[in-house]
Amino acid sequence: MLYSPLLSTLRILPVIFWVMFCLPLHMLSSYFFKNDFLFYNILFKGLVKLFGIKVKVSGKIEKKNVLFVSNHISYLDIFILGSSTKAIFVAKSEIKSWPIINKIAAIGKTIFVERSRAMTIKDQVEVLSNALKNGKNLILFPEGTSSDGSKVLPFKSSLFGLSDLYSNRKFKIQPISITYSKIDGVPVERKFRPFFAWFGNMDLITHAWQFLGLGLCEVNVHYHKSVPLNFFNSRKEASQYCFNVISEQVGVNFKNIECQEKIKLYEFKLL
Repeated sequence: MLYSPLLSTLRILPVIFWVMFCLPLHMLSSYFFKNDFLFYNILFKGLVKLFGIKVKVSGKIEKKNVLFVSNHISYLDIFILGSSTKAIFVAKSEIKSWPIINKIAAIGKTIFVERSRAMTIKDQVEVLSNALKNGKNLILFPEGTSSDGSKVLPFKSSLFGLSDLYSNRKFKIQPISITYSKIDGVPVERKFRPFFAWFGNMDLITHAWQFLGLGLCEVNVHYHKSVPLNFFNSRKEASQYCFNVISEQVGVNFKNIECQEKIKLYEFKLL
């Protein structure tokens, strides 16, 4: 597994042309059809292919009145979930300053939140509630930041406070577990995680450029069974439930990765 600047160059041009081709079509489509995500999903499907990401999806994906809740590892999560899910992302306000991704997010009607301003939480929750009431699905990353993917960080429960919806049975929560499992067919051990995970003080442009120059990446995305919002008595209960479900799946996935790594090492020693 070697980084190739030539491969980065060969991939970046198609990425730019693909974004320029799909976004105007999405804007036209969403203008005439209020909740249409056809071209937005096509955009992300194309980006996933161009970035060399193989996505393995399992579980049934809910279609209506759903709040998707996922762990967060990288900006790549946006492409991956956007390729299979018809929903609006709920993102931290810092994304507004990210080049290219901020344009894609804005056209996709992403809802930006100020997590550091406690006084605006109530207003932000109201925006999310209204979006669900108006027939839009939402994708929430409640960790509030990304990690190396080896474990799930504690969830922030504030944006689960959709109190006026908890009594309505038609609204649902669906947890999603994301695990980056392989790069170039090699199980992702700890030293390989920074190749796809974007966290800490990593520079976005440098990280994305290097990722474009790598081989194929494999990702497991599991959509867990959805649960009606009225199953929970509070936002903290809903938040803890999602955290437990996602953490358990991520733990199982990484045990499988470690087993594959040991098998490959054993096979190598036999050669």
